[in-house]
Amino acid sequence: MIIGTGIDIVNIERIEGVMARWGGFFLDRVFTEREINWCQQRTRPAECFAIRFAAKEAFLKAIGLGLRNGIHWTDIEVENDPMGKPLFSFHRKAKEVIENHHIQKALLTLSHDRPYAVAHVILEGRNDEGSNR
Repeated sequence: MIIGTGIDIVNIERIEGVMARWGGFFLDRVFTEREINWCQQRTRPAECFAIRFAAKEAFLKAIGLGLRNGIHWTDIEVENDPMGKPLFSFHRKAKEVIENHHIQKALLTLSHDRPYAVAHVILEGRNDEGSNR
């Protein structure tokens, strides 16, 4: 069953401005080391960072908590499988929240067309008894 859904759109130029102003401080606060390495190797790093920012925001909307309850930006990581499909890895508090909400899948789709990056998240799960509601 669907537990939550979230969508977010980010202006890529806004992320470029934040990166120019705050540089490593912004990147280290919002992105994991793997995300930073991945995006910095891309032809257009700002687009890569913007789309990952949108994915994190969309997840927070889908779970309905925002950055409350101790979740940090770096607890939510966006990766790609070998075919390029985006997926989440959850760490620390985000992983705990996923488990507590009985979420089995966090489906993610990403798209960008300058000047925007968009992400959509669907969370699937089960109830406490392990059966679908």
